Amino acid sequence: MAQTQQERACDAASQPDIEDLIKSEASEDITEQSPRCFSTQHHVSRHDFQSRELLATRSELLQWYDKHRRKLPWRGDPPPYMTTSSHTSQKKKNAAKSGGLAVFLKPTEEQKLKQEVGEGPRKVEPYETWVSEIMLQQTRVDTVVEYFLRWIDKFPTVAALAEANEEEVNALWAGLGYYRRARMLHAGAKYVVKNFGGELPSTVEQLLKIPGIGPYTAGAIGSIAFGNRVPLVDGNVIRVMARMRAVGADPKNKQLINFSWEAAEKLVAECERPGALNQALMELGATVCTVQNPQCSDCPVKTECLAYEEVQVKQQSESSFMESNDACSICDYSRVFEWDETQTEVTKYPLKAKKNDSKNEVICVTVVSSPPDEIGANAPPVTTTKGKRKRDTDMKVSPSDWKFLMSKRPEGGLLAGQWEFLHSKMSDGDKIPPFSKRKSFMDSRLADTLGKTALVRSDGKSIPERRDLGGLTHIFSHVKHHMGIEHMHFACQPALLPAAQLDELRWMTVAEMQQLGITTGVKKILQLVLHPDQSDKKSSKKSKSTTAVSHVTHGKRLKTIASFFAK
Repeated sequence: MAQTQQERACDAASQPDIEDLIKSEASEDITEQSPRCFSTQHHVSRHDFQSRELLATRSELLQWYDKHRRKLPWRGDPPPYMTTSSHTSQKKKNAAKSGGLAVFLKPTEEQKLKQEVGEGPRKVEPYETWVSEIMLQQTRVDTVVEYFLRWIDKFPTVAALAEANEEEVNALWAGLGYYRRARMLHAGAKYVVKNFGGELPSTVEQLLKIPGIGPYTAGAIGSIAFGNRVPLVDGNVIRVMARMRAVGADPKNKQLINFSWEAAEKLVAECERPGALNQALMELGATVCTVQNPQCSDCPVKTECLAYEEVQVKQQSESSFMESNDACSICDYSRVFEWDETQTEVTKYPLKAKKNDSKNEVICVTVVSSPPDEIGANAPPVTTTKGKRKRDTDMKVSPSDWKFLMSKRPEGGLLAGQWEFLHSKMSDGDKIPPFSKRKSFMDSRLADTLGKTALVRSDGKSIPERRDLGGLTHIFSHVKHHMGIEHMHFACQPALLPAAQLDELRWMTVAEMQQLGITTGVKKILQLVLHPDQSDKKSSKKSKSTTAVSHVTHGKRLKTIASFFAK
């Protein structure tokens, strides 16, 4: 039997994050289900959409989407852009009059005039859909809006992105996280220019040939940009499908993922507006059918939602129990206690995903700095009141004007291709050793880079000041870096050993870091270097530990760090 379009998409996929939600091969052909049943022991056909439900769901979703969808730049809307779930309810929109809702950007007078005369969304280029869908993977809409606008302003076309260098791409992506997305988007643009003349192809089969595009992104571009009747499934869609069809399974469960692709394909199969329908499903999951506190009263498809009906009925039909060999092949019976009749909330679907324990690693970081070349080379050494030799002009130079030694990470793996301070993994675990042990551990790395004599010379030219800056914990999706940080400052810039120059090392100022784009982790470390007094005050309040935990998603923390790069 010939493969279906989605089966071919599945075979071509090898993408991370949302692209891992891959549709399986052809599912069992189940006839129309009869009366609803709410028992834990049920046939797989219980979850199927009936024909009337498919028709009603399509119509209700599109009507709701047209009325309540968020206004966003990648949908062709002018500002102000709506970035919170509150905007999805017409009742809550009234709160905007009293300032209760935040808008991302204020419209210009010209835009206000256009809005008053009823201007609709502009035409969105397929490239914009591509960029937005890549950025939105694992990232909140509120965060993506600003990055998307800057990206399209800098790289308005596929050709413009293809012509950009790696550093330009990284600089614009810095802070958005999951940097592999930027690399694959850049590589994909080059592929499109070379193989498709700079224009994105319209079919899923051709889209899947582009680096970085898997079934989800291909479905998004194919349906939204080209109007193809192809499904797409992300975490929001899986949650909506699990609740609408009362599937008791983990959202990472292969059976539920496959079922979601199949159900989405049935919904979009006869739809005249497949792109809008796909976006409506995702919008519903993001703004109404949320993980916690879903707004069921505002849901346009609650009539077709089995989870909602279960809650309303609150009683099970004993006659619906079946033999064990007829049990559903999608629901997870090993966790039946989490979704049986004793659980009376729609949020029991889908089951909570089992989280793997994050790996813990101890990382030693050495921030190597020196004054600008013209100052460090010519200034005579002086002796301070404490007997420490220090250059007179060095003390007058702002730390933001110092040069910092940066190392570029390999092109593969975590934070591939990003610039960071010198560092080495010391061990697995979460306990940061004392400064004396960390210094000894980093001596070999520093000697390989700067030479042993640079660490011990006593002629006043290269004596480094080494001080402990304490610790930071930087959390990634799958690993926690417990970083012990030291600052080594030279009176004048030391030379790099020839062998070290084979690695990608570069002296940079803060301004140059800003231009290249640096990760959130580097910004947090730079915070400790540029403002040690602030970190000392914080650490003095923590007598039990010198480690200041800072999550990468903490908005206030990032805002403080980012302020160092304000123009």
